[in-house]
Amino acid sequence: MIILLAFSCGQNSSEKKLNGDWYEIENEYSTWHFHQDSLVFKLAGITEEKVEWRANKSEIEFEHSTFYWNSLGKPVDTINKVLINYKLSDNKDRFFGTLKNNYGIHKFSLLKTKSYNEYLNRKFGIEFTLPKNNSPESIDVDPIYGMKIFMGISNNEVIGKTQISESLNNLEFDIKRFKDSIKPYEQHQIETHDMFLDKRFHLRVFADKNISDSTITKFLNATISLKNSEADKHIPERFRGQKRDTLPIRIYRIFENKNTNPRNLSAREIKTLANNVYN
Repeated sequence: MIILLAFSCGQNSSEKKLNGDWYEIENEYSTWHFHQDSLVFKLAGITEEKVEWRANKSEIEFEHSTFYWNSLGKPVDTINKVLINYKLSDNKDRFFGTLKNNYGIHKFSLLKTKSYNEYLNRKFGIEFTLPKNNSPESIDVDPIYGMKIFMGISNNEVIGKTQISESLNNLEFDIKRFKDSIKPYEQHQIETHDMFLDKRFHLRVFADKNISDSTITKFLNATISLKNSEADKHIPERFRGQKRDTLPIRIYRIFENKNTNPRNLSAREIKTLANNVYN
């Protein structure tokens, strides 16, 4: 009887293949942690939920409580039933799914990794081992403003890429493209003054421990120019045409961190050789 009970409460073979930590490829702040007794998921890094789940070789099912505000301004609890149709890669470390719930349909893909660093290694195709730091700092700027740089060593040479390009040769273009992509994030501030974006913008460098700070800054020596006429589009008319200052591009070197949350990384700011110019 005890043996039969233990067997009935165990996982099937499909559920066992899903056990582990997964990051969404399209959004690293969305994570899925499958355990024998629960599924813990965090969407866009905002809220974390823990639910019971079940699965077969092609479907995952679970329910979780949500609420909405009715016409009287009162919260109404409801049950959101979720069905995910999915497929795993041959080596069971990539997940391709279509999620259906009360709100619609969402397609997404996942990487199964043991850490955030491993996730970055595999997603961007550069191997690096981060250095250790006994006195790490925290980056005090929202990660949405940080463009990622990856640097490793291959055949005794430094190789690198940005989260946008396959090399560091187009750094100026990549910075402009990245900044354009995040402008809608705080459009009300950008419309007031483009300086808000420049002050928050920074580079997050994931460099191998054998690469020195001076090598990092040598590869990231870029100056971004922005004409007054372009900047004037984002400021009140009475301030247009005035000469504006310059700001150095802030570079944060990322260090080894047991914390798997990409919003809470260990880092140290290092000196840059370039300016971000917007005058």
